[in-house]
Amino acid sequence: MIQDRYKPTFLRKLYPNTKLWMCLGLTITVVALGNTWYSMVVLFSSIVLIFKEKYYLEFKVVALAILLMALSMFVINGTLNPVNDYSKDPVFSFSLPLVTFKFYSEGLDYALVYFRRIAPLMAGLFLLFRTMNMTDLGIAMNQGGLSYRASFIFITTFQILPQLNKEMHQIMDAQRSRGLETEGTLWKRFSSFIPIMVPVVANSIMKVQQQAIALETKGFNAQGIKTVYRDLNKTFADHFLKWFSIIASAGAIVYQVYNTFFRNKLI
Repeated sequence: MIQDRYKPTFLRKLYPNTKLWMCLGLTITVVALGNTWYSMVVLFSSIVLIFKEKYYLEFKVVALAILLMALSMFVINGTLNPVNDYSKDPVFSFSLPLVTFKFYSEGLDYALVYFRRIAPLMAGLFLLFRTMNMTDLGIAMNQGGLSYRASFIFITTFQILPQLNKEMHQIMDAQRSRGLETEGTLWKRFSSFIPIMVPVVANSIMKVQQQAIALETKGFNAQGIKTVYRDLNKTFADHFLKWFSIIASAGAIVYQVYNTFFRNKLI
């Protein structure tokens, strides 16, 4: 059997805390700068890296959300926003059998202000969090000074939903093989809900008990210095990206403050 080998890429090898700083820097710069060109560069660069990291199948849900958000924002604001100056000619229009849509520049600009802040963050944060190993994040949080109990709770919270989703699909396949109808009318789907959820809840309770026993046998509550089975090392790229994110965030905040309080007064 041919198996794919896991080859860590540049993003996957970054220290988890570095990615958190990058998320902070990306959020502040996109929101504070409010520059359309910068936002589009972040958006398309994130999409290219997502394809390079081979997460395009998972990103399709986020991409669909971005497309629906763009369609709704530009259509609604471009045609019905109160800021539109209807005394001027529309930028463009198109007609359907029953209605004609006229788009005005004021509404389109208003929609662009919010779209250029939301869409790049959806793609960029998806990329950074998806390439982050949750186990490594827990180790990094513990090395950063967070207690091992808090880091364990934080990581376990993110692992609950994927595990429940996986168990639900396995139970649905098992119940289908036994003749349970999960497709069809609304009543059939509702009646198949209980035979699926009862095993899911029962398995979750059993796994919690097993995890509690495993933690006790491994000395989770024991006093003393805790150790990890692997060490995470920071590279030059980690230090560079961390401080670059901090400096970029501070610069974006200063730029926004200058535009808000000083530039308007000078004008």
